[in-house]
Amino acid sequence: MSVSSWEPDPTGRHQHRWWDGQRWTHHAADDGVAADDPVTGLDALPAPDGPPYWTGSYTQVPGRTTQLGDGRTETLASPGSRLGAWIVDGAVLAALFAPLGASVALGADFNIDSEGDESVDGADIWEIWRLSLAPPPPTGWGLVISLGALLISMAYVVTLIAAKGQTLGKMAAGIKVVDAESGTIPGPKRAFRRWSIPGLVALVPFAGPLLSYVCFLSLTWRRDRQGWHDSFAGTVVVRVEQSASEQARWGRTEDARPVLLAAPGARLGARLVDLGVFGLIGAAVLLAAIGIDWPEEGEVPAAGFFLILAAPLILGGVLYEVTMVALRGQTLGKMAMGIEVVRASDGSKPSVGSSLGRWGLPILPLLIPVAGWLFALVCYSSLAWGDDRRGWHDKAAKTMVVVK
Repeated sequence: MSVSSWEPDPTGRHQHRWWDGQRWTHHAADDGVAADDPVTGLDALPAPDGPPYWTGSYTQVPGRTTQLGDGRTETLASPGSRLGAWIVDGAVLAALFAPLGASVALGADFNIDSEGDESVDGADIWEIWRLSLAPPPPTGWGLVISLGALLISMAYVVTLIAAKGQTLGKMAAGIKVVDAESGTIPGPKRAFRRWSIPGLVALVPFAGPLLSYVCFLSLTWRRDRQGWHDSFAGTVVVRVEQSASEQARWGRTEDARPVLLAAPGARLGARLVDLGVFGLIGAAVLLAAIGIDWPEEGEVPAAGFFLILAAPLILGGVLYEVTMVALRGQTLGKMAMGIEVVRASDGSKPSVGSSLGRWGLPILPLLIPVAGWLFALVCYSSLAWGDDRRGWHDKAAKTMVVVK
């Protein structure tokens, strides 16, 4: 049987064991609670007979479902998780584009204008925003960058979707692209067809980028959440069985409640989505700063300007992250990735004090140049060092981050 599913454990050690479509794995489950149980000799056991026993999940969030062509029912990925995956992939592609952009910038002569005025005012900001939504046809170096970015995007998306059904963003969000008929990984042909609609349409001058955005948005008004690119390729995007993934790691709260710990990739994805939200706040602060009649140079110390610009971001962080974690256990990024912050003691939502401490430990040191930035980076990275996937800020606030 080539379909992955939970099957009666052939070893008799547990109620169920995960069959990944090709072999038995070390993922087992009893009474709805999954666990790791590596056993020697699994490869020698026979494959399950008959239709899949159960393709559902012990940790899957209830949501809209769809029936595949072979009769199986799968839970569709939510629009939020797909947006989160798209933002993460955007960050990955930006990192891949960076060498191309740097090489072009080093070899090109960019003149701001004939007068040599490099200042930027509010009108320039709005013009840049307008051109980013509907840019004119690229020429010269712009054409080189556009074609290079197109090829990098195609190689990244098509290769990963064809091989795994997941880009890095989709891995972080716990979703994957499958054939709408068989539920299998799409393969190169469908992966290219799926990418080509928004990817190639974006090349159309002026209206192309807007049509590409509409293509992605089209998944929100169809019951099966198939965007135009999904319909063209014959694919759907579904949630994955997170409790049986290679990254699955289980933990327990202090009162012995079993929880599935959020993977580092999901936490990084949530952070990138939240940074996108803060990017909007930062853009608003920047636009406001442009309109201020600043004192002449030397009248106010540079540190004063820094604190004036940082204050709205700090206040925004408190209102956004601290409030949302205390009320829901989730920021928008964590909602998109399907993870939440809970108390380590009993799995309940954190208090306001815990949420404030958890946010402040890595964020407030950012006010200290260089050393504070390094501390924040190490603080966030520390979640990858222990078996419990708790960073210094989690331990200080007595919280843990789990799959919702």
